[in-house]
This record gives sequence, structure tokens and C-alpha cells, in this order.
Amino acid sequence: MSSQPPSSSLGKRISRIVFIALLLDILSFTIILPLLPRSLEAYKLREGSDSTTLLGWTLENVSHLRELILAKAGPRASHFLQQGARADLVLLGGLLGSVYSLLQCIVAPIIGRAADRFGRRRTLMLCMAGNIVWTVLWVFSYSFESFLVARIIAGLSEGNVQLSTTIIADVTDPQTRSHGMALVGIAFAVGFTLGPSIGAYFSRLSLESASSSGVLGYAPFATAAVFSLALLLTESLYLYIKLPETLDFGKSKATAAARQTPESSDTLVEQDTEEASHTSEKQKQQNQSAKRILRRLNYIHFGYLFFFSGMEYTLTFLTHDKFNFSNAQQGKLLGFIGIVSTLLQGGYVRRVKGKSAHRDKSLVAQGMVGCAVGLLSIALCCINADSKEEAAGQPSWWLWAGALGFAVASATVVNCLNSMVSLVGAASDGSASSTGRKLGDFRSAGQIGRALGPMFACSLYWLSGAASCYIVGTAAVAVITLTFVATIPANPEIDSKKKNV
Repeated sequence: MSSQPPSSSLGKRISRIVFIALLLDILSFTIILPLLPRSLEAYKLREGSDSTTLLGWTLENVSHLRELILAKAGPRASHFLQQGARADLVLLGGLLGSVYSLLQCIVAPIIGRAADRFGRRRTLMLCMAGNIVWTVLWVFSYSFESFLVARIIAGLSEGNVQLSTTIIADVTDPQTRSHGMALVGIAFAVGFTLGPSIGAYFSRLSLESASSSGVLGYAPFATAAVFSLALLLTESLYLYIKLPETLDFGKSKATAAARQTPESSDTLVEQDTEEASHTSEKQKQQNQSAKRILRRLNYIHFGYLFFFSGMEYTLTFLTHDKFNFSNAQQGKLLGFIGIVSTLLQGGYVRRVKGKSAHRDKSLVAQGMVGCAVGLLSIALCCINADSKEEAAGQPSWWLWAGALGFAVASATVVNCLNSMVSLVGAASDGSASSTGRKLGDFRSAGQIGRALGPMFACSLYWLSGAASCYIVGTAAVAVITLTFVATIPANPEIDSKKKNV
């Protein structure tokens, strides 16, 4: 191994590698998003009437619950709940989304600790193997049970985003980290722009003719799953060839700096006891302050994603229910969100983040406000649709205003929170070797929100209708925004540079 310190050019090269790989991963991940409502519909047609299947048993029990609620509520029950079995797919979709995210919140701390112990590259390649397995199972998921098993494996394997942010934290310093983390946001934005449209395109191609013998059974829209698998195989090969290990990247830089300034050790020895004690006490206070901020950021991450992910998850079910959107129309809506998010990432967020340390907080607050306004716009869209007798295929402009708010939130909030956590984490103990654990704990808090959010939002949608669901989301995100602004300091670095003197 070379004794030369890692250069900033190497860090930039690794960041580019991570960006390209993450883009392929998110493209693969988002392909399924516009297909979920109609996939569940297809499974329902295949086996929903058979109570011996998992799907049939689930729908039968949901139907009984719906009938009990309708009997008690009478005419006060929501119009959506009175639609009957059609409404049950929303609740089923929320359950499926919650299972995936619950597994993510369980496995995120494990992935973070594995990355700190065994290395980022090895852990990432293991996650890629799991992603490939789940996608292969998706291709052949003729039954709902097999599709559910595939999604469980997906939930246990998806550590790419978490590990990508950890690797970028390894190869950047506090001054350049915001720019590095912006690459993660740009990858998300581009992926959410193209992925749903790709999924909608491939959903029109069928593999049914290949399974006419009955030997093989394919999932609904299996061609989209095949393309998703091709993306993951390409990503795995690319990472295997290009990505170096970055666990000791920060240690190498610190060693190099020590070699360049050997006199620093003599200076430290000459410090008097009183000054050293004062410095130690100050560092201890900084450590405690940083840990408090980390806890608050974890709570805020949980609360925000609980409502945002829940409302976001119901969006495709809302457009399917109220406007009968096709897969192509779903892809266009999600693509619009992705395009606007990409433009914001490249033209605004990436430039603003680098100006000063407190910009991350400002961008998070702006994104949360955008989310609240977007949720309110969708609530108004639902109210407008409910007031019309024929709303199918004709959403008002409020839907697109809501999509714009979602795009602002997607471009800023989680991306900038990751940047803040990596800076605060380095300040809390002065060590980069625990970055994976801290980001893993942070992601786990968010994934708990993602796990509970879809089930909560879909249940609220199911019981009270879309408008009430989005009004509740608007109020909740507004409260979380005020809490964030009031409790998180503008500069979360906690003088991390001073700690390294």
C-alpha cells in the first residue's frame, strides 16, 4: 500500500463513482413505483377471490373490517370508504410499503456498523447481491406471496443510499461535504425523473408469450423487472471494478498531515496543564452539545419522513383512484417531480450549499415549507375532484402544484439533513471511523418513519378520504418545520475544525 496521502482529486473521483452507481441504483428502484397500483390490481384479479391465498385472506379480512366501520358510521362514513372493494387496494398498498420500510429501519444500523467494521466496499457489494436476488424473484413473482418475499429481501438489502453517503463523508472534508452530499440528491432527482418513465414504458411489453407452457410464471409487468435487473448487474460490475475501500481514507489524511507538521507534537507537549484541562473540558461540552443535536435531528428525520413518505406513497393510489391514471400518466407525474427536483439540485441547491455552513439548515426549512404547501395543494385538488361528478382523467392544476411542492422537498430536505448529520457526527467524537454508525442510526430513524408513514396515511385515506388525509399531513409538516427551525442551530459543525487542532 502506498504511503502517499489520499489526494482531493482521488476523493472527487470516488465521489463521481458513487454518483454513477447510485444513479443506476435509483433508476432500478424507481422503475416499480408507477406500477404498484396496477400490479396489486393484477394480483387481485389472479387470486383475490381465493381465501386460501395470502392475498385473498388479507382482502377478505379488510373487507370485513370495512363493513363493520360502514355499519357503525352509516352515512357519516367517507365517500371513498363507501366505494367498496376498490378502496381496499389503498390499504393493501400502505401495508406493503410499511413492510419494506420497517425492514429498512431494522437493517440500517446493522449495515452502518458492518461498514465501520468490515469496510464500505465489502458491505456495499453484499447489499448489491441482495438487490439482484430480490429483482430476480420479482421477475418470476406470479403470485402475490412470491412478490411479498421479493419485497422483503429488497427491504433487507437496500443499503446503497446509506453507504453512498458514508463513502462521500469519508472522502470529503467539512468544507466540501455539502457539495459531495448534493451528488446524492442529484442522483435521486435524475433517478426519479427517468425511472418511473422507464417503468411505464417497459410495462407495455409483455413476457406472457414466453410462459405459455405454464412452466414459468411471470410477475405483472415482468419486462420492467428484467430491465431493473440489467441495471443492477451493470451497477455491481461497475462498483466491483472501480470502487476502492474508503474506510481508512480519513485516517490516511490525518497521518499525512501529522507527517507534514512534526513539530506539532513538541508544541502539544509544551502546553501547560491548566490550558490542556481547559481544552479538554471545552471539547467535552462540545461533544455533549453535538450528541444532543444528533438526537434532535434523528427525531425530526423520523417525524418528517413519517408524514412525507406516507403522503408521497398514497399519491399514485390517489391518481389511480380519482383520475384513473394509466402507468404512463403515473410515470409522467413522477417524472415531473424528478425533473423539477433535478433542476433545483443542479441550479440552486448545489450552489447555495457551498456558501456557508448554515445554508443546510436554510435549505431544509425551505424544503419542509415546500412540502407543506404541496400537501395543501393536493388536498385542494381532492376537494375540487370530489365536487365534480366526472373527475376521471381530469385533475386540476392543484395536483401539479402539489407535485412541485414534492419536488422542492425531494431536492432539499433529506439530502441536507444527511450533510448536517455527517458534520455533527464528526464533531461529536472527532472520529470519522464511526460515520457509518451515525449515518446508519440516522437512516434507521427515518426508515421507522417510512415504515409507519405509509400505513398511517393509507389508513387515514381509507377511513376519511384523500382530502382529510392531506390536510392532516399539511398541519403535521408545518409543526415539524417550526420545531426544526427552533431547536437546531444554524451552524451544526460545533467547531469541528477546532477539535482537530
